[in-house]
Amino acid sequence: MDVSFILIAAVLIGLYSAINIGANDVANAMATSVASGALTIKRAVVVAGVCDVLGAVLVGSHVANTIRKGLIDPLQFSDRQTLFLFGMLAAVLGSALWVNIATYFKLPVSTTHSIIGGVVGFGLVSVGFAGIKWKVVLFVVLSWIISPVFGGIIAFTIFSIIKKFILGSREPIAQTRKVGPFFTGIVGFILSLAVIYKGLKHLHLDLPIKEALLISLCVGAGGFLLGSFLLRRYKERDADPYYQVEKMANPLQVLSACFQAFSHGANDVANAIGPVAAIVAVVQTQKVDMQAPIPLWLLLVGGAGLAFGVYTWGYRVMETVGKKITSITPTRGFSAEFGTATTVLLCSRLGLPVSTTHVAVGNIIGVGLARGISAINLDVIKKIFSAWVISLPAAGLFTAAIYFILTILFI
Repeated sequence: MDVSFILIAAVLIGLYSAINIGANDVANAMATSVASGALTIKRAVVVAGVCDVLGAVLVGSHVANTIRKGLIDPLQFSDRQTLFLFGMLAAVLGSALWVNIATYFKLPVSTTHSIIGGVVGFGLVSVGFAGIKWKVVLFVVLSWIISPVFGGIIAFTIFSIIKKFILGSREPIAQTRKVGPFFTGIVGFILSLAVIYKGLKHLHLDLPIKEALLISLCVGAGGFLLGSFLLRRYKERDADPYYQVEKMANPLQVLSACFQAFSHGANDVANAIGPVAAIVAVVQTQKVDMQAPIPLWLLLVGGAGLAFGVYTWGYRVMETVGKKITSITPTRGFSAEFGTATTVLLCSRLGLPVSTTHVAVGNIIGVGLARGISAINLDVIKKIFSAWVISLPAAGLFTAAIYFILTILFI
């Protein structure tokens, strides 16, 4: 097969994958902001698109694992580079098709786990059952339980604190001015630590924990002072104090949503273009290696795809996550987004494989449970959980079928 045809096909498939990732994953960051009224859908997709592109280009992964999560030993393809190329093409296209279908049905799924399922499918049909590292697959399955439960507990705790000390007080506005700055400080600390200690490693700025903590503490102190200043300047515009408390929480929720979208672009762009970079590297070097550099032009392609997916179909999954699981207000939305950022940071540093989608959904469930089980739409939860369970086998089956077709047509 002509090498130029393979490269063009890889870039187009990677772009298609990025579009679907943007459409499905935008709900992780923006769904609660839209549902609470902090942002309109139009503003949310614009903000998410811009933050996704910036995250992908500025802090995107410049070195990606050729075989996602080390599922397959690349040495098995040292003398079969063409099969490896077809396998990577099939994995990206197969996982993208599954995410496309899930988005059509407005179901939030893990794009990371989908590409893992694609690689597993490729591995099974190419090197067999024994060639797959099943311990990694087991960790992925365990994360379906660990990440949403862990995130839900944090979100439940945060909203319970807000409900007790602010919403449950006789003077909620005065309490917001007292307690609110602590939340802005904590958000600044957590989000900066997530970026500095995890997000900037691709720029070779993965600082030691002490330095990262010191910088984050300074950012947190700045967040505390800024929050105190803004809350004191807030002018009461409505007779309902609880309505005003929710309005006061809007800026904090939007800020945390922007950080999540930026982080999404930085981390998940590799799901779409990491395998494409591997294909480019194999074509150029004629060998399969575990490390493949991602050139800037591919990051731009991936970032543009993420943004386009956000603009076109982003509203579909946002509707499910933001409106159909439980009722969301700015304080509840902030609790969920804060829980997501915290959970992803802690689990990542503990080496647990987590999906931002799973964490975000778990946090929204946790916020709903803080008001009782009746506040949760259990039918929607069942559909979402079912989609999670079938993500790996669905993406794997799509990949296996595409791989067989490619090998029959071109080998």
